[in-house]
Amino acid sequence: MLDFLVSTIEAELLSDMLWSLGVVAVEEREASAGFVTLRTSMGEDHSVTRNFIEETFPTVRVSIAHIDRSVADTWRNHAVPTWVNRAVVLCPAWVTSPTAMHVISIEPGETFGLGNHPTTVLALRLGLKHCAPHSRVFDLGCGSGVLAIGMTKILGCKSFVYDIAHNAKEVVRVNEELNQVHTTWCSDFNTLKVDLVFVNILAPVLVAESDSIKNSVCDSGLIVLSGMRDNQVDDVLLSYNDCNELERESQDGWTAVVLRRL
Repeated sequence: MLDFLVSTIEAELLSDMLWSLGVVAVEEREASAGFVTLRTSMGEDHSVTRNFIEETFPTVRVSIAHIDRSVADTWRNHAVPTWVNRAVVLCPAWVTSPTAMHVISIEPGETFGLGNHPTTVLALRLGLKHCAPHSRVFDLGCGSGVLAIGMTKILGCKSFVYDIAHNAKEVVRVNEELNQVHTTWCSDFNTLKVDLVFVNILAPVLVAESDSIKNSVCDSGLIVLSGMRDNQVDDVLLSYNDCNELERESQDGWTAVVLRRL
């Protein structure tokens, strides 16, 4: 587990970042006056995400807390299904699923999202709405593979996935087996051309990687951007001014947008 000692002023911003990075739980603990400690798990190899956070929040102090596995996994007792729309539900693999037309079973592993965060729900909802069946789909920053697996299982898409996290590939494979689908791991996607790309990552990365993101889709292809706070959307879209916005949806202060590449 990682402990982030942060000022109360920045605590909400850091918490939002942790959720958007795909953690499955964040515990807020009291610290000294004017500070709180945010505790979460990022798996065994957390160097990349930890460095990113320390660069973004230079005043935050990070330390490692060694927690017994049985204690660390108590959050699982409180996990519940999440509805994407009236027909689709994302369900923790160890929870009895509700009756639905489409049930996507998810095992998040140690660090990846369960699919219940608004950024994931909004992205999948827009993808299912705008993507044609049997399209080629790429989930860049796939985490546990929720988006790609959902599109493959429901629309019969041919899906490609990639994430920099060291254990993402293993977690995706577990979720493929749970849902009886197959995706293709694609670490070299510079020549990949798909009909739709999902990018559910932080707003600064959506800007920094905008050219690579746009180049991954074919002409008139779709781009689903998520991971943005409501007040970040306009700034992010400046890097996508060669695309047409088709729709956007917001939930709990987060916004996802679907674009068409011109």
